[in-house]
Amino acid sequence: MISQSELPAYDPSNPDHRLYLFLENNKLLLRRSQRADRDGYVLERLNGNSLLQKIELGVTVAICRNGKHYVFFSNVNGCDIPPVLAAEGCETASLRTIEAYGKEGGRLSAELLEDGPLIRAHAIRIPYLNFKKTNYIYPFRTEKHRNRDVYHVDASSSALYHSALCDAIKAVKRTKERSAVDPARLDFGAVEYLLPSHFGFCLGVQNAIERAYETIASNPDKRVFMLSELIHNPFVNEDLRRRGLRYLQSDKGVSVVDPETDVAYWDSVTDEDIVIIPAFGARDEDKLRLIERGLPLNAYDATCMLVEKVWKAAKRFGQKGFTVVIHGKAEHEETKATFSNSSKYAPSIVVRDLKEAALLAEVIKADNETEKAELFLPFKARCSEGFDLSGDLAKLAVVNQTTLLRNETLRIIKLLESALEDRYGRAHIKEHMAMSSKGDTLCYATQVNQDALAQAIKQPVDFAIVVGGKNSSNTYQLYRICEEAFGERAFYIQSESNILSRSQIEHFIFPYDPKNPQQGRMETRAFLPMRDAPMKILITGGASCPDGLLQQIIAKVNSYFDSEQIRSLDEVITGVEAMAQLE
Repeated sequence: MISQSELPAYDPSNPDHRLYLFLENNKLLLRRSQRADRDGYVLERLNGNSLLQKIELGVTVAICRNGKHYVFFSNVNGCDIPPVLAAEGCETASLRTIEAYGKEGGRLSAELLEDGPLIRAHAIRIPYLNFKKTNYIYPFRTEKHRNRDVYHVDASSSALYHSALCDAIKAVKRTKERSAVDPARLDFGAVEYLLPSHFGFCLGVQNAIERAYETIASNPDKRVFMLSELIHNPFVNEDLRRRGLRYLQSDKGVSVVDPETDVAYWDSVTDEDIVIIPAFGARDEDKLRLIERGLPLNAYDATCMLVEKVWKAAKRFGQKGFTVVIHGKAEHEETKATFSNSSKYAPSIVVRDLKEAALLAEVIKADNETEKAELFLPFKARCSEGFDLSGDLAKLAVVNQTTLLRNETLRIIKLLESALEDRYGRAHIKEHMAMSSKGDTLCYATQVNQDALAQAIKQPVDFAIVVGGKNSSNTYQLYRICEEAFGERAFYIQSESNILSRSQIEHFIFPYDPKNPQQGRMETRAFLPMRDAPMKILITGGASCPDGLLQQIIAKVNSYFDSEQIRSLDEVITGVEAMAQLE
């Protein structure tokens, strides 16, 4: 197979250079050509310098060689046919339509029939033709470009997203986005709360939420879908659903059925619809289904740029000959997307935790091929196609699901490094372990939330409450930190509704191991004891937890005390703002 570097630059005068032009909705620009053999016409690609000179092309990319000729892709701005081309009778067709025409026979030119399968094989590249190595699909919005109006569409949204108390804490404590400081103390009198300097929405989540609400508002006459859950928070996803957003599939990839027609949305989605990619990103397989239907991707892609940063790291490692080990949960959307991207460039394998990393280390150290194959069996469903045990475990690089514990990733790296040392010797370790992966690919927002919580748990508290969705991985990691510090005095809840009374709280047992039936359930536990001394409670929220939920939890806890014992919210906020002068 010819390499990308060996492909020529496009030469419009070369008859062996075939250029295919796409609009931003990934539809191919075509024109009709009179049939030479009988009446009628066939659809053919646009060609001819006089025609192409009338429009502004994007970057022209050499795709591959097909026999004696070369195939190139380029694009044209917008989703509508440029007027100068429309005047020439040009039209468009989705790749799905072109495939159907090819099966009918007599509808496509000989070139399109010949190149059609190849175009489909490389279709995932179409939306990204103009992307440079340093480009990101959806860079973080600056403070100036944030759209805060989406959080105040109505009273329900304001209650969910807005907290005057959290705003005051962030103004004082979060002066640096990437640096944790001492926690904030909120003295309500009968209860004192401790909140870390960093908690709640990260920039990637804010980006995704704003894109979702903006898309719904600007397309009132279209069906707007989310590929799967926007983020792992049921209240945010329900608020979007209330505004008309539909979900194509569940967070586990199961197609959602339209309750009105009993037809799966995947079977009814058309180029008249809009589909938003969530913050976790998407597998190439799902993106291809959208591209082939003629739906635009980039304008509605909310992939977090720190997730995409992991993909770029995996690609670099693959290009250097390393196998990519992904520390993540195989069933999580983000890990699925990372695995899909990584597998294009390198042998790839998903490792869930330290226990599995230790097992993979044993595979590396095993000399007997039969023993090696048996030890590897648990990974068979979580490695790339054609994974070769004889060579693909010789050079490793580790990336991770961005929402996991950094220390666990580092311990996994150390385990695998030790196994490679045993097999190849310490002197050769740099040839077999990508040293740059020691910095790991955990997102800084996840890391700073963990760092801020690590500072907060040093303080004496009676209880710790961690707030987040039941399927939120980063929230679970925060809970693990609290559980290690406080044991059963740490609670994982979704909202104030889980606080049943002063004496009882519903705690969620996170399904860390999907095969364990004792996990993924609610458990009622003892909560606040009756005593005269003030309570001290640590509260934090995961990266997909709206600030409003934290304030509602504080209000619920405060309601269990006599009003004379509780200071007003305004008084506490004033006290927080006064911290700024003391810091």
